[in-house]
Amino acid sequence: MITYDNVKHQQTIFLIELIKHSGSPSEILNYVELKNIIMKNFLFAALLVLPGVMYSQAGNVGVNTVLPGSTFTVNGSIAGQYKRVTASTALGVNDFYMAYGGASAGTFILPAATAAAPAAGNILGRVYYIKNVGTALLTIAASGSELIDNQSGAGVSSVTLTPGGYTMFISKGTTSGTTWEIGILINKTIPTIAALGASDTVTYSGTSLTNFNNSIPQIIPFSVSDVIVNQGGSAVWNDAGDYWQILESGIYKIEGYAYFGSGGAVSGTGAFTGINLNITKNGTALTNIIGGNRGNIDNDTASGGNTPINVNCVVHLNAGDKVYLTMNWGALNKPTTDAHISTPNSLSECRNFSLQQLSTP
Repeated sequence: MITYDNVKHQQTIFLIELIKHSGSPSEILNYVELKNIIMKNFLFAALLVLPGVMYSQAGNVGVNTVLPGSTFTVNGSIAGQYKRVTASTALGVNDFYMAYGGASAGTFILPAATAAAPAAGNILGRVYYIKNVGTALLTIAASGSELIDNQSGAGVSSVTLTPGGYTMFISKGTTSGTTWEIGILINKTIPTIAALGASDTVTYSGTSLTNFNNSIPQIIPFSVSDVIVNQGGSAVWNDAGDYWQILESGIYKIEGYAYFGSGGAVSGTGAFTGINLNITKNGTALTNIIGGNRGNIDNDTASGGNTPINVNCVVHLNAGDKVYLTMNWGALNKPTTDAHISTPNSLSECRNFSLQQLSTP
């Protein structure tokens, strides 16, 4: 058997004989160079003849196989770098399989493409396997202005991996445009369904009522304790701002309802009171409305009862969008004393605000 010790023993004998028979330092140097060449060839030959280690055939190299059918064939297991992190990180040359175990949203940054293939320094063919084993969303983003080829359109700057999701990226060897390609992307099987329901009274009076009657949409508030369900991980309720925060881009169905009433007899000479219920995005002005509905309520009912108004829409939302439920006066007679949302007798809710993710980009 050829072993490392055998090789070192042969090197020692070689050097002893060299010292005995050499006549000058230059001759010794020449012999050492010759020895290095011989030993390299000796070691390579040893690898080729060791049973079950490495073989070559017609330009192909194989491990544990005497008949490699591809450029490099391994008849056995292959090990790659495994790393688990819980915070955002930049992927590097020493990363291969990355598991994200964070409890809050994180980001993996893909390496920048510094050279285009076949120039030296290119990373054509580099592969990263990524699994989200945490409970929050993971964003995989290209570096700088580079893009990711997601087989749809001109490329995207990032993709999102939901809890339980898995993806593989491969470098295209380019330095601009789409520099990385998604080989596979498997996201969650649980769709996002999120809903709030509340029974406490909401009252708009004073300045809020003035703004309400001037058609300035007023936020309908909820509390985090009002969350009925929130599964799927694509949206989260922002309690301080009273909005749904979108975490994953996609097509969403958004619905809301509220029971409106006036604190006193409505003012005006119209036949009804028109109240708008709105879904607004990234703000609460009229220009931010993405879905709305008007309830035209007879004056007696508006003054003395609680009338339901419903609204729904199907829209595309981007990660980072903020979605509000708002209400304002729309037409003819106006509420006096206050405008309020309260629970009718025998019912348990006065307002509801929900969304469902129908698809991802």
